[in-house]
This record gives sequence, C-alpha cells and structure tokens, in this order.
Amino acid sequence: MPPAPQRLVLASASPRRLDLLRQIGLEPDAIDAAELDETPRSDETPRRLALRLAHAKGAAVAARHSGAFVLAADTVVAVRASRAA
Repeated sequence: MPPAPQRLVLASASPRRLDLLRQIGLEPDAIDAAELDETPRSDETPRRLALRLAHAKGAAVAARHSGAFVLAADTVVAVRASRAA
C-alpha cells in the first residue's frame, strides 16, 4: 500500500502568503493561523524577531496537525531613521 500523501498546512491567515503559494502551484490542505503575542523583546533585532515568530508559529500549528508539513513565516518591516544634519 502506498504511503498516505503528506498534508501541507499554512500557518498564516495572510492572503498574500496564500497567493504566493498558489503562484507556484501549491494549494495548502489547511490554513491554521497561530495566535501569538508578536511584541518584540527588548533589544531584539528585526531579523531575530522574524525568526523567533516564524518558529513559534510553526511549532504552535504543528502541534495541532500531527504528521503534516507546516509552512510558517513572518515578516518584519524595519525603518532606519536617519539623523538630522
């Protein structure tokens, strides 16, 4: 008997992320957004914040979907203010 196909779960309710997946021909079997506190920690860089949140979202959703492939990501927009001359 062939193995059961793996399920793909998108750990995001972002319409943009779903659109990006569809552009490459992937349709998730489920969409399950993790609800997390996304407050940055003191002295946390944008890169570290995005990595921490993506990992936490993936872990939270994976716990609800045993055996599935879970795709989690996060985006952080950082603006560096220039000093006045």
